[in-house]
Amino acid sequence: MKVFCSKDSLITGVNTVQKAVSNKNTLPVLQGILLKAEGQTLIFEATDLEIGIRCVVPAQIEQEGVVVLPARIFSDLVRKLPDAPIELEFQNDVLNINYYESNLALRGYDPEEFPLLPDLFEAETFNLPVAIFKTMIRQTTFACSTEESRPVFTGCLLQIEEGNLRLIATDTHRLAYRIAEIENPEKIKFQGIIPAKTLSEIYRLLKDEDETLCIRFNESQILFQFGAVQLLSRLIEGQFPNYKQVIPQSCQTKLLLSTKLFQDSVERASLLVRDGAHPIIIKLSIENERLSIVQTSELGKISEQMDVRKEGNDLKIAFNSKFLLDVLKVIDSDEIIFELSGSYSPGIIRPVDDPNYLYLALPVRTA
Repeated sequence: MKVFCSKDSLITGVNTVQKAVSNKNTLPVLQGILLKAEGQTLIFEATDLEIGIRCVVPAQIEQEGVVVLPARIFSDLVRKLPDAPIELEFQNDVLNINYYESNLALRGYDPEEFPLLPDLFEAETFNLPVAIFKTMIRQTTFACSTEESRPVFTGCLLQIEEGNLRLIATDTHRLAYRIAEIENPEKIKFQGIIPAKTLSEIYRLLKDEDETLCIRFNESQILFQFGAVQLLSRLIEGQFPNYKQVIPQSCQTKLLLSTKLFQDSVERASLLVRDGAHPIIIKLSIENERLSIVQTSELGKISEQMDVRKEGNDLKIAFNSKFLLDVLKVIDSDEIIFELSGSYSPGIIRPVDDPNYLYLALPVRTA
C-alpha cells in the first residue's frame, strides 16, 4: 500500500469515523480504524458492531492495500502532522507516515480480523431531504431513554408510510412525535427502531451542503448515505409501544404563551435547586389569564407570573423542569400551545404554527 494525500483528507476521514470505534476491549481490532487504498480514493472505516461508519476521501494511490491502525494514537498523530503532502506506505506490518524529510512508523492490527461493513445494495432504498431529517432528529431524540435495561426505549421509531415519515421517541415519562410529508412514489413502507446514538451521529455528520439523504434498510439493519459518508446501524429488536393510545384527543385547559418567556422563567426557577441527584419539580398554577411558575427549595423561593391566553378551566399542575426545558429548546416557533386535562393527566405542547410536531409529558404528583 502506498498513498499520497493531504493532512485535511486524513483529518476528514478520522473525524468522520472515530465515533464508531469501539470503547470495549472484547475485540482489539475494533479499537482501530481501517484504511483502504482503492482506485483514486482512501476509504476509512470503523465499527463497534452496533454502528459502522465509512468515509471516502480523494487520494493519489500508487499501490492499493489495506491497514487497520489503533484509532486513538492515529487520530492524535494526524492532527499533529504539518500542513504538507503526506505519504502513507504500509509494509512488514508497519505503516510509515512520511512528511518533509521525516518519518513516523505505526504498527497496526491484522486487517483480516476487521469485520466487513455490508452495503445493503439489495435492500429497499428511500431518499429524503437532509434538512427535514435533521429537524426531526433534533426534536425527538432527547426524549429517548438512557436505560439499557429497556432497549426499545433507547431508540426512535421510524415509520415510512404513503406520503408520511414519522419519528417518535419516548422514555415512558414523555414522548416526542414529528411527522413530515415526503414524496414516496414507490409506496415504500418501513417501521424500525433506530438507536438514539445512531441518530445523534447522523445529525453530527450531516452538513448543510448535503441535500439528499439516501436510506437503505432490511429487517435488522439500516444504512444512511450522504455525500462521501455511509453509516450502517443495527435496528433495535422489540415492540415499540402504541404511542397513539397515550396522546389525548381533547383537553380541558388550553394555553397560548411565549416560548422564550416560558423557557426563561422555568430556567430561573430551576436554578434554586443544586441537588443534581433528584428531579427539579416546577409547580404551575393557571388562573384566569395568568400562569404562575413556582419553585421552593432550601436555597429560597421564586414565583413568577406570565400573561397567557387561556381557554377552559383553571388548573394547578407540576412537571419535571427538565421535561419542559428539553422541548422548549428545540421548538422553533415564537409561541406554543399548552394543552392540559387535569392535574394528573399528560400535558401536550405544540408549536403554534407547526401542526407536524407534538410533545407529551407526564405531570408529577405533589403533596
